[in-house]
Amino acid sequence: MKKITLIITLFFLFSLNILPQNYKYAWISGIHFELPPVKSELQNIVNDINNKKEISFVIITGNISKNSKNEEIDSAKKILDNLSIPYYIIPGTNDAKLNENCNMEFKDLWKDNKFAFSFKGIKFIGLNNGIFMHESGHYRVEDLQWLDSVLSKTPDTEEVFFYSNYPAENSIDNLVEVTNRLSSHNLKAIFFSVQKDNPPANIEGTPVITENSGISDFNGWKYTLLENIRDSIILQNVTSASTGETATGFIKNNANSSMADTVQFKNYTQEAEKNITGIKANVLWQKDLKRTLSAPVLAEGNKIFAATNNGDVFCFDSNGNILWQNKSGGRIISRPAATDSILITGTVEGDLISFNTVNGKIIQTIGLNEPITSQLITIDAEYNGAPAIGVVAGTAKGSLYCYDVTSFEMIWQNQSAQRVIASEPLYINNRIIYGSGDGHLYCVDAKAGVLNWKLLLSSNVNNSPALCSPVANEKSTFIAATGKNITSVDLLLGKAVWQKNNLDAANSIGISNNLENIYVKGYKDNFLIVSAKTGKIIKNIKIGFGIDSSPSPILEWNRNIIFSSQNGNIYLIDKNYNCNPLFYLGRGGIQSIIHIRENIFAASTIDGKIIVFSIE
Repeated sequence: MKKITLIITLFFLFSLNILPQNYKYAWISGIHFELPPVKSELQNIVNDINNKKEISFVIITGNISKNSKNEEIDSAKKILDNLSIPYYIIPGTNDAKLNENCNMEFKDLWKDNKFAFSFKGIKFIGLNNGIFMHESGHYRVEDLQWLDSVLSKTPDTEEVFFYSNYPAENSIDNLVEVTNRLSSHNLKAIFFSVQKDNPPANIEGTPVITENSGISDFNGWKYTLLENIRDSIILQNVTSASTGETATGFIKNNANSSMADTVQFKNYTQEAEKNITGIKANVLWQKDLKRTLSAPVLAEGNKIFAATNNGDVFCFDSNGNILWQNKSGGRIISRPAATDSILITGTVEGDLISFNTVNGKIIQTIGLNEPITSQLITIDAEYNGAPAIGVVAGTAKGSLYCYDVTSFEMIWQNQSAQRVIASEPLYINNRIIYGSGDGHLYCVDAKAGVLNWKLLLSSNVNNSPALCSPVANEKSTFIAATGKNITSVDLLLGKAVWQKNNLDAANSIGISNNLENIYVKGYKDNFLIVSAKTGKIIKNIKIGFGIDSSPSPILEWNRNIIFSSQNGNIYLIDKNYNCNPLFYLGRGGIQSIIHIRENIFAASTIDGKIIVFSIE
């Protein structure tokens, strides 16, 4: 009898830990903290939560900062640390896109940028999708591996609530990688903090619960009080005016969630009905590094170099064989630069590192004491009165450095920019042209590093030209920004020649081989060919790739235009303006396409996939 009583007691205690119980918690969504004036509003939210003793914990979802500044995130943390109950926090895309600490501020302050914990029968999971230099949301390969580990230890009976940020208009390109993983568990609801556009009301059968910004888009302050009931979730807005009398209820998902299509690769040119251009693309080799590849790949001679986010550096031969692999000792988000015998990488920790391209051994290292964020380029320079090759690197603080490649002695530095330099600087006619997160386009003398001119394009960091790599002809340079404008700037004087806001541009432009036309990947579904002289639209081609503000290169080859989109496709537009996709490389954004030689090209994705292909 005692044994039976003990079993019943243990079962009861087990049920209390596994089966969801009624309780309340708070959700602060989209703080958008700035200095000043909303500091007191966030403090008011903290005070109100502290006064409600029925609240068990707080979940906070990005965006935390309004302008990607460390000081905004740091100040927000000081206030949030006044909460008298535990809180769990994840950043948003705004906190990462142009952050001067390269999206590491959260890990420095809170030790992580994601969370997983269990409370009274529910597993709460929060996952970051903000990535430095990316407009859209994307879940990193390493974070998906972490999610796999969390779910593998989650009992089938334990309910799961998933929290994340949903970027304005740009969505999350690989959301399905998360929802498919969650669908095999007891997923009850998905929670998104949103800015403008809402995600669907449900995803593969699971209800989606959304909340707008708690401060900046609201007159006063607001947070959400949630009550968990066995089969439902009750949401109640708490505002600076009052605690809402009305509440919104959601029924938890009680069915098995379905899984979406997870095709990872496709060669469209092998499908006759879709190949309207008649061009064939053939895969020469592919690699999956299974780690984040923020930096585009680099081709030099017969070698291809790749530097991953965790600091691994790879060298492949023309057949895809690994010639060597080494570690930089830091995190890399910048494309390397190379000469015949030297490869140079830059790290977020602020080090320039040179490698022997033959055997991969490190030659030397020098510290810049600033996160290196731009793509590296080499230029013709002078050092000690003699011709030299210089490597140019931009930093998160807006500095531009030029070092001699062989000695790593500084040739010059320029500190005109006040915020991050993230894209590839343009080297043309002894000038270096680049955009900055401070909203300016800069032109620096390549020999001496002195400022030739600067031009203000936007005072809003989110519309700055920092993510776009400029292009140029003999007279003008051209730049596109997130605000959908394209500006033509006199190369010598730094004055705007024309600016067009009807081109639907967003960070991606190219220039024709004859330098007469500008190629524009539009913000939504279209591709434009524009006169470089006047800005007049010559051709508007409907593509159908959806919304896309991701920066990506645009190439012209043999009168064909080649470009990629956030949806994972590589497209080709032929001389008759017919367009069809060449490849689908999965749901990770394609951040580079390079022309290696003749009809050979390479492309890479942020998820570490590399493909080398030919076009016939």
